[in-house]
Amino acid sequence: MQTLLEITDVRASYGRIRALDGVSLSVGVGEIVALVGPNGAGKSSTLNAVTGVLRPASGEVLFRGKSILNQSLESTVRRGIAMVPEGRRVLGSMTVRENLMLGATIRRDRAEVAKDIAQVMERFPILGQRQNEAAGRLSGGEQQMLVISRAMLSRPSLLMVDEPSLGLAPRITDQIYEMMKALRQDGMTILVVEQSAERAFGAADRIFVLNGGKVRLSGPTAQMKAHPQFEAAYFGMMESEASDASDNR
Repeated sequence: MQTLLEITDVRASYGRIRALDGVSLSVGVGEIVALVGPNGAGKSSTLNAVTGVLRPASGEVLFRGKSILNQSLESTVRRGIAMVPEGRRVLGSMTVRENLMLGATIRRDRAEVAKDIAQVMERFPILGQRQNEAAGRLSGGEQQMLVISRAMLSRPSLLMVDEPSLGLAPRITDQIYEMMKALRQDGMTILVVEQSAERAFGAADRIFVLNGGKVRLSGPTAQMKAHPQFEAAYFGMMESEASDASDNR
């Protein structure tokens, strides 16, 4: 499988707080890869290191084999990476259609943009029905559909989605994940941050478990689901660490 994104030994901090402590991972073309772990594990920081929002002190980030380390967010978008941040950041006073248009800001093919918007509204009829309404009036699930669709308007090669299920009812979260799986079937590569391991198990091809700014465990989803140390890795107490803690009592 061809590698689309490769992160190698990335270390980064917010001031004196270490966010990433040697993170390495890869995403292959056409995969859904999930980063799972508790709050503060370094999942969102990993995405921010890819987009340039967080500037690593060391390490490397390659996209299509070329370094994008410490480049601007605009530059990463132009290279083909789209980011859906946590929190469904719609522009509430603007219409649904206007929000979608923002996703195509870097494009000049206006006729193709119009076709892409029509396809979004065909895929998600509720967005078409409410295209002239203020985006702030949409439900949480509808807003999540909108921000993912808005990101797709840049025609990315890699879609990164941060905590898509946050604050949503299980039924709505199911719809969002079905949406991402449908995008993958259309050829999209997706890197998703998810706190819920069960959600990741149901959608991802491979899983990386982060805790304390480090990758504690990784592998194909079926392997991770059955791994005897998955929970220990998730909660930051791998067998060797647990043994050390016991020895120090």
